[in-house]
Amino acid sequence: MTNQGKDFAVRGWLVMASTLVVLVLVSFIPPLEAGGVKLRRASVISDLIDMDKPSEQELLALEEQPEIDIEEFEVDLEQVAEQVKQTTAVASPTAEATSASWEGIFEEQPTGGEEFMPQPDEQPSLDELPIADYSDILPADSLIIRIENFGTGEQTPLDKLYDKLLAGKEQVRVAFMGDSFVEGDILTADLRELLQDTFSGGGVGYTPVASPFTGFRQTIKTTSKGWTPYNIMQRKSTPEPYAGDFFVSGWVAKATDGASTRWEMTTKRRHTDECRRARLLFICREDTELSVKLGEEEERTFSFVGGEEVRQIVIENAKIASLEMKVISGGAGFTALGAEFDDVKGVAVDNLSVRSNNGQAMFWSNAAVNAQINSMRPYDLVVLQYGLNIMQADRHNYSLYGEQVEKMVQYVQSCFPTAAVLVMGVSDRSQKNESGIVPMTAAKDLSKWQRTAAENCQVAFWDTYAAMQQLGGMETFVANGWAGKDYTHINYAGGARIARELYYALLKGAEEYCASLRERIERTQPLLQKPLELDAVNKIEIAEIEVEDITESATDAADTEEEIL
Repeated sequence: MTNQGKDFAVRGWLVMASTLVVLVLVSFIPPLEAGGVKLRRASVISDLIDMDKPSEQELLALEEQPEIDIEEFEVDLEQVAEQVKQTTAVASPTAEATSASWEGIFEEQPTGGEEFMPQPDEQPSLDELPIADYSDILPADSLIIRIENFGTGEQTPLDKLYDKLLAGKEQVRVAFMGDSFVEGDILTADLRELLQDTFSGGGVGYTPVASPFTGFRQTIKTTSKGWTPYNIMQRKSTPEPYAGDFFVSGWVAKATDGASTRWEMTTKRRHTDECRRARLLFICREDTELSVKLGEEEERTFSFVGGEEVRQIVIENAKIASLEMKVISGGAGFTALGAEFDDVKGVAVDNLSVRSNNGQAMFWSNAAVNAQINSMRPYDLVVLQYGLNIMQADRHNYSLYGEQVEKMVQYVQSCFPTAAVLVMGVSDRSQKNESGIVPMTAAKDLSKWQRTAAENCQVAFWDTYAAMQQLGGMETFVANGWAGKDYTHINYAGGARIARELYYALLKGAEEYCASLRERIERTQPLLQKPLELDAVNKIEIAEIEVEDITESATDAADTEEEIL
């Protein structure tokens, strides 16, 4: 006989459980709106779980971000790409109309790129591969802040940079685009010096024809007269056509007939006076005559027919101690873009810093000008050092600025397609409050968003903040005299420390790339790469003879035994 009381109890529990399940499921239905009236969420577990609590990502998105004039970062990247495409289709860096040399003949420079990377139809031997061993230079691995390479494929753009560095056959050009953090060749002077120590090279790279800040730079002496310089940050007050002529350097200069600039190499840094190639970059919309004086005696005149193209004069000499350029005629249509002083090989590092720039200034440059100059001497690496002016003490969400960094990377890739891109994280910074001098935690937060931007764009990233923290942080920098009392800007002494850390990262990257390439080749090639060594061959022959003797002895013994039987 069935126990009815027990049966009713079971049914009761089942009903209660079913009801509870339904109510829990209803709790997950989001709030509804009917007739303009918003209904609350029906939830029986609201006391246990806050169903309407925003996620961590939602909270971050709601957090107030630093003020950014987003209009300053507006750029039509598709238009930029098309502009560059049209320019490079017709640009000829060796054309007689656009290029001239000291000897009157300009030979096209090789662009290089893939010295060691095995191609499908050619497989180099292990003996042909470079050996990168910088153990006598590098500190312990744990002390190196490595470059994070987010590039994809068998050979990334950064790998190509390492290839070219290790080959040592062609010049390697580096563009260091930054803000006041590196103004006056801070950091870049030391990085240039260290790279030239290891991979050869000389000179100081890019310098404006005229600028109020040329006196700050210790690596080259510039004396100019008759020019009106314009900075890209003041582009709105820059008259046409100069406002449309900006290179990513951020400087142009308007000329008058008779305007001149003299550059003198200094000996304040290693290799700065080891200059054998100079390049003058300009636009002349009118028929123009220029005089160029090499040293104190040699002087030559160059004539150009007016046009919209970027022009260059290349001067090569056993040693360029000084150079002077003078506009004889055509000054009204002349735009000076700058000059470069390098060696014919090794590493060249251009300091392209613009004060108060957060990276948006590159969008105000002329993409066609950038592409033409790149066709004349392609960049192999572009470093983006920005963010110092964006950082705010009470802000931790920099996702909006991270989106702008991604646009910067894409812009650089359009204008300088031969270059690897390295996003350099923002530097460490401290601030004063009621407790005294304290670290600005926003620096670490901003650096994370810059890293995310690099990863999204599949380019490289280097953590400047981590490198400075390893050296003691900004407070230590100030205490040691490596940074200013604003706890924001480093000086030459501080720049030297950070430059060395980045230099270590590049060397370690080259080492690891070289090792991985060697490992890859070893996997694809036969185990026996070389004929056996003589000793090995002799040992094999001796072993074969011994085996033959043993076999013959065994045969003789068997024959003897048969005879006895």
